[in-house]
Amino acid sequence: MTAKKDVSELIVNTDAMANLLGFTRQRINQLAKEGILEKQAAGRFPLMKNVQRYIEYLRTGAKDRGNDDDEAQALYWEEKALHERAKRETAELRLAKLKNQVHDAADVELVLTNMLVTFRTRILSIPDKIAPKVLGVKNLAEISDTVNNELLEALSELSEYDPAMFAGDDAHEDENEESVSENSAGRCASSKADDQRMG
Repeated sequence: MTAKKDVSELIVNTDAMANLLGFTRQRINQLAKEGILEKQAAGRFPLMKNVQRYIEYLRTGAKDRGNDDDEAQALYWEEKALHERAKRETAELRLAKLKNQVHDAADVELVLTNMLVTFRTRILSIPDKIAPKVLGVKNLAEISDTVNNELLEALSELSEYDPAMFAGDDAHEDENEESVSENSAGRCASSKADDQRMG
């Protein structure tokens, strides 16, 4: 009676390994090239070690693929959340602009420039305006009151805030879009009428 050989030391050929795992010889050789299976020599595979290696490959390979899918899905939802946030912020800005709560930087710059130019002109014109009024006046308090009144009048122009000043070209653009669409509709209607007359 012969002693049973320890299966952990059993070496099998390529055909036996292929039959065991349900692959072709080519696939077994490919798995060996990829380092998934261990080959002792040409066509010689340690059975137990390679079964364990292949099971480990299946387990970790599936896990890695699952991780990749999870990461891809997480990235997708993160991008979608950023996109939705940007859409919401854009909508909020549009609404605030319609309510005259925010204004385009270009509109603000234009309005402020016009106000400051007007204010500068007004301030520079004060000496010419008050000179005749204080000419010959000896009372210092009266001169001071005249100068103060002119300065306060000039400063009051800066406090005259009107939201319509910041409206920009949006209203005109909306009107233009409406008129363009109306013109297009009119052209289409007249074109159809011409076609019907010609037909």
